[in-house]
Amino acid sequence: MSERPSRFRPLHTLDATARLLRTRANRYAWIGLSISSVAIVLATLLVCRYEFNEYSLSGMLAVQQRNPALWLLDTMPLVFLIWGQYIGVVMSYTAGAMVLDETRELRQEADRLEYELGRAPVLGHNLGLPNRHALIAAIDRAISQHDSNLRGAFSVIALDTQHYHEIEQSLGEEAVRQYLNQLRERLQGVIGETDVLAHFGFDDFGILLGSAADEAEAKRQASRVQLALDLPISLGRRPLSVRSSVGIACFPKHGEDSETLVRHAETAKYAATAQGQDALVYDPSQDNVHAQRSRLMAELHSALYNEGLTESFWLQQPLQDDEPLRMRFTPYWDHPREGRMEENQFIDLPDRLGLVHGLSLWVLRQGLERLTQWLPLEPSLKLVLRLPAAALRQLSLPELVLRLLSAHDLQGASLILEFPGQTLGTVGQDERKQLAALRQAGVGISLDGVGEPRTSPLIPLFTECDSTRVIGRIPHLAVESTATLNAARALVQLLHALRQTVVIEGVESQAHLELCRSIGADYAQGPAVLQAMSGEAGERWLRQRQPA
Repeated sequence: MSERPSRFRPLHTLDATARLLRTRANRYAWIGLSISSVAIVLATLLVCRYEFNEYSLSGMLAVQQRNPALWLLDTMPLVFLIWGQYIGVVMSYTAGAMVLDETRELRQEADRLEYELGRAPVLGHNLGLPNRHALIAAIDRAISQHDSNLRGAFSVIALDTQHYHEIEQSLGEEAVRQYLNQLRERLQGVIGETDVLAHFGFDDFGILLGSAADEAEAKRQASRVQLALDLPISLGRRPLSVRSSVGIACFPKHGEDSETLVRHAETAKYAATAQGQDALVYDPSQDNVHAQRSRLMAELHSALYNEGLTESFWLQQPLQDDEPLRMRFTPYWDHPREGRMEENQFIDLPDRLGLVHGLSLWVLRQGLERLTQWLPLEPSLKLVLRLPAAALRQLSLPELVLRLLSAHDLQGASLILEFPGQTLGTVGQDERKQLAALRQAGVGISLDGVGEPRTSPLIPLFTECDSTRVIGRIPHLAVESTATLNAARALVQLLHALRQTVVIEGVESQAHLELCRSIGADYAQGPAVLQAMSGEAGERWLRQRQPA
């Protein structure tokens, strides 16, 4: 907690000082009153003794009636009493004035600090926009006006563009600054007079839509925001297409306080990103998905360091005579609640450096240890494995892979690393350098997931890979449809023209296997070739292939 400025005294201290001064003034007034009363009595007694040579009540009364000097003395208690009350009033007024002065200065200082806090730079670059604190304060004001019937309902949206780190890594700080400034200008151009635009940091923004009283209006205004960002942004001479994700929360339906509204808008934004949607309105089920992902990551961390993951291997059978045998390492997780979770259900869960590094290290070590055991049986054998999607972005991958290869006395040519098409399709300059370093060391790079609905079949044109793995639905559809068969054959021809090895997975029948041969694929993977097997089973299978 920051220290209170030294020029300000706490208000409770000022109040205590005022009470102390009033108490002292009253006490001294009563002391003066007592002293003057005693003085009157003593003076009256002395005069009575002088005139009547005795002390008597009648004599004292007579003296008081005949002696004007005693009359003046009689007024002293009243003077002391009035004086004490006067001093008390003065003290109280002075203390009250001090409290008012301090309160005014404190209020001014609080207003100044609130303004500075609302305009304080956020993570990334300072765009001169209100920050998260200021947006929450604006939402609080809107809520209070709604409670007093001065305005209707409103909405909050959270948005990001998912391009900040890509631009920073590939183009540098100056390009990031240009990018954010153009985002700010476009967003400012579409918000209304009652709206508040705030910068949360990096390329994250929040907007209070003062006139969006329901979900329909909020969606309409969110569409305006996205339309403003649809036109490519120019970074120098480079045009950049922007894709934004927007989350919407409406007051009071999705929250009755500012923090809840902002949190729910951000939850909807994350859900939109995960589902590939442009915009989503908050729904309580999104909290469950977000919480489940966080819980799964925590459980994955525990499984990783407590032998909760299990290795298995799929044979990739060569369909051409000159191709070497390949084994694909495919871990699975026997989850205590969810049951068996396959590789694609958890391999891309990690998004934090520690877990990304831990899972990548485990996959590499387990796979390379098996490869070391198998190479004496099959010297040309290659190992194929997939790492977390975030590994290429967050890790120094060439250093990690080459160090482990060296520790197992293996050559780079014995390893093939798979990455999802969505990962290789959006790599920045640093990731390209890492991939180039791996390929230079002999490590193969494979594109995974071609044929999935969200993966373009043209991604291989824009990536430098050595092989491509085509998903299992392709042979299923190609068997049933001549058009799909022709498309699959054209895809294989395209990949061969790019000098890539083609692997088709999901081969479940002899018909699928013959189809893979007919369209010119290089490898087939699936139950029709060989079922998934443990490391020990893989070793037994390789031994059985040895000549007697």
